[in-house]
Amino acid sequence: MTKLSIAAALLMSACIAQASETLSDAFADGKWDGRIRMQYFLTDWEDNGATGKNGKDASGAAMGGSILYKTAPFYGFTFGTGLYTTQNAFGITDPEDGVTATTSKDLFCRDPQCEYGDGFSVLAQLYLGYDFARTKTKVGRFLTKNPWITPNDTKMIPIAVEGIEIISHDLPNTAIQFDYTQKIKERGMSYFDGMATTGDTPVKIAQHYAGKEDPDVFILGAKNRSFENIELQGWVMHWDNLVDQAAIEANYATELGDMILGFGGRFIQQFDTGAGDIILPKDNNYDKDNSVDGYLWALKTTANMGNARLLLSTSHTSDDADIIAPWRGFPTWEYTRSKTQTDWNAGTTAYKAQLDFDWNDYINGLSTILSYSKYDRDETKKPYQSMTNRGYANGDTNQWNLDIIQKLSGDFKGIELKARFMDQDNEPTLLYPKQTSNREMRLEANYRF
Repeated sequence: MTKLSIAAALLMSACIAQASETLSDAFADGKWDGRIRMQYFLTDWEDNGATGKNGKDASGAAMGGSILYKTAPFYGFTFGTGLYTTQNAFGITDPEDGVTATTSKDLFCRDPQCEYGDGFSVLAQLYLGYDFARTKTKVGRFLTKNPWITPNDTKMIPIAVEGIEIISHDLPNTAIQFDYTQKIKERGMSYFDGMATTGDTPVKIAQHYAGKEDPDVFILGAKNRSFENIELQGWVMHWDNLVDQAAIEANYATELGDMILGFGGRFIQQFDTGAGDIILPKDNNYDKDNSVDGYLWALKTTANMGNARLLLSTSHTSDDADIIAPWRGFPTWEYTRSKTQTDWNAGTTAYKAQLDFDWNDYINGLSTILSYSKYDRDETKKPYQSMTNRGYANGDTNQWNLDIIQKLSGDFKGIELKARFMDQDNEPTLLYPKQTSNREMRLEANYRF
């Protein structure tokens, strides 16, 4: 297909905008956003040899932040940019601290020439926008959020894409979004690369496109709130010559005395358009055929009462195929997905219970999130991609998570502190008999200005 040069489109549009003599006013009235953040990760392995490295427990400390700038509108045009950096905090982290690292790797540079603990900076956003009526457009580099691609900003630098985005609110009670992406920059990457090069791309697909031009991704969706207390969503994703997916979701909320009761459901259908011929799941995963046609459903119930919110959820992926999700848009997000977990492998049933509590009546700015998750997997199936903390195993997992969040006020307003603790029990399997159970601690500080 004919490729659109994002850089050329950006330059052409910028030249159009620069035709006016009052462009300087748009820059003078622009808005700045800044952020300073610090993070420390520690992974305590039950068996430090489970990764095959036999190193000590993994740790990493990073500090950095971002400076974002966006001009004021000028005849509908805006220009935005975002510079991000992550650095080895006070030189605390040594390369050997990352021998057994998994989740802490994205705190630092993961480019081929980098070693664990190396910092880097990247211009992750550089785009031209054009707004008309209630429609906003972007072309260039930017952050986007849809069911398949998210910034996943839980580490130092978020995920960004190169492409085009259009979001329209022109129809009553309806938001329509279109995303076309050519390239993606992962959290530990200093550069943009093809859509088939990510760490979560099925391994055989990544190998197939090595040295070739990666296929583009098209995403179109709509959200509607025409019915009282109900939100409906419908989305489609097309990844050239690989896979198509369709997702529908409905959420309903109603008052029941002092309680707000909510119900939600999501269904994803996956259509094979070439990925199966590359992955060959029948040969490698003992599947019935080499198609990656499959589906996933998820259900949840929420109850909000006073300072507390309770979530109960479950999900199931059909035995036919893993749901292909390479760009951190987790198929079970807001349902059963928890930290480090991939629970959309074929034959997986998951359960989650979570309690959010706001302690503001007792300690100003304090809140907690406590959750328990269980993932019942088919251990005979080998996932299409590696799974965090377990190589290519597909064993059952039980996981506890506790987040403690403190938002400061007064002279320290804008600072948020987080302590996040995880205890994860991974059951060994015949395919991967090593013990990968672990405990994790994440300490985070954020200051926005």
